[in-house]
Amino acid sequence: MKRHLLVLGLFLLASSHLRAQQDDVETRAMRDEMQRSMKQLHLEGMDGPYYIAYKIVDADTLEARASLGSLVSSAESRSRVLSVSVRVGSYDLDNTNFSPAGGGLAALLGSLASGNTVLPVDDSYDELRRKIWLATDSAYKKAVEDLSAKKAALLNKNRDEKVPDFSKSSPHQESETLPLVHEKLADAEHLVRIASAVFRTLPSVEASEAQFEVSNTTEHFLNSEGTTYVRQIPTLYFQSSASMQNVTGEIFRDSYSVYGRSLAELPAETALVQGSQDVVDRLTARRKGHVAKRYNGPVLLEGQSAAELFAHDFAPLLSSRMHSGGEGGSLLALLTGANTTSTSSMLNKVGSRVLPEFLTVVDNPQLTQAEGHTLFGNYKFDEEGTPSQETVLIQDGFLKTLLTSRAPVRGMLQSTGNMRERGILAGNLFLNSTKSASTDELKTQLIDLLKARNLEFGIIIRRLSGNIATECSRVYPDGHEEALRDARVAEVTASSFKDILAVSKDRTVYTERVAANSLAGLLSHGDLITYVVPDMLFEDMTVEHVPNESPKLPDIPSPLAAN
Repeated sequence: MKRHLLVLGLFLLASSHLRAQQDDVETRAMRDEMQRSMKQLHLEGMDGPYYIAYKIVDADTLEARASLGSLVSSAESRSRVLSVSVRVGSYDLDNTNFSPAGGGLAALLGSLASGNTVLPVDDSYDELRRKIWLATDSAYKKAVEDLSAKKAALLNKNRDEKVPDFSKSSPHQESETLPLVHEKLADAEHLVRIASAVFRTLPSVEASEAQFEVSNTTEHFLNSEGTTYVRQIPTLYFQSSASMQNVTGEIFRDSYSVYGRSLAELPAETALVQGSQDVVDRLTARRKGHVAKRYNGPVLLEGQSAAELFAHDFAPLLSSRMHSGGEGGSLLALLTGANTTSTSSMLNKVGSRVLPEFLTVVDNPQLTQAEGHTLFGNYKFDEEGTPSQETVLIQDGFLKTLLTSRAPVRGMLQSTGNMRERGILAGNLFLNSTKSASTDELKTQLIDLLKARNLEFGIIIRRLSGNIATECSRVYPDGHEEALRDARVAEVTASSFKDILAVSKDRTVYTERVAANSLAGLLSHGDLITYVVPDMLFEDMTVEHVPNESPKLPDIPSPLAAN
């Protein structure tokens, strides 16, 4: 027994030493190459870099997928990726915030060269150092080219106001570590099999899938200013989705998804399977719904639909810099995600009313719980090492500021700590209200509006997927409802949110993963944002019929139909 304990103790000690050595190897390789590059890296007649940042991401991923009870794929993988940022010039004027026009293939290849670099997963100091050296050299040469082109372009432009390209920051040493998740691949395969088998009961099922993913990610960051951080964050993700066709060939889609930071945070297996059954029930009911027709008038968005509309059509505008194709071309933007940002259209509205005066919007990445739910947009510091903070964006309907990074914009020279993996993004975004009502009271207000405006019916939307209403009803003045099967929200702009008449007391806690906007983003797991949003009654909104442009049904029924 003592021998077994001694062996176990030695194994644990060796494991801890191995992990410490791995951390030391990565950090040492980055630090040593950075010191050399800051001192020696420069082309003849050109300035050397004034700022360098390295980030190495280690990811251990487990993923299983199944369809109709049959396993489609399962795998465990390990990767290590380096990203390099090199700035040439000065904080006032450097190579960033610029995309050369008409760069063509040369610009494309140059941008690719300055992107992410795959590193060996073995802890070889020499090989890590060599890879970092090559990536730094490539990024520096690209930075020098961009700065020269930027200076040439600026010679032909008047600059009424000069905003620095990068804000100065004092060094920080940060760490954030959560326990790693250890899940057996066999257990993940079992879960997706039984969750996906539920869809065998769905009539005319076109496609279906259950997916379970566990990702343990560790980030090491170091910049030339002296900021360092280590972040170890696990993410668990379960999703089940299905699509079906009705007799006219219309395709309906729906899904269910949950996130967790540990196995204990995920719902029980029975609840995850029930989530798949809820998708079946919603699709079955929708299949029997009435055909939508164009409608303009008061609309009540309840639950998930209110959160998703706010997340997609309003929240992105609260970032000081928005992703765009830039002058370099959309393909270049997709592949690199670099130098493709423009200032937000909201920048000119700071100080103006953008929401009703009873609404306030706050971003708080420091919180981990709200409304009895776990928040997944929380982080202690952002991708630039800037500590996170609470930021009041809209106060009593008036826009006060925007989310920022260390790339300043007019009137906002310091970072709010919101530079995340895929850009300037919120963490946990709250829509707060000083005036609220119950859900039943909101429905009563909707019906009163119908009567006052002599409308035949109004619209209640309970679930959205993009702009498609996956759960939607007409509501009549007598209170009864009719389900619709093919409605979508149209023509929503930032100004539409000024027409919110009332909101509910209860709020929905809704989490989603930000879509990739670059090749680097496609290779990563991305950022989670949690939205805490009440139901919303809009005075006017357009809901229209979705044209049926789907393929015709197969000539003979599915072989599952007989079952």
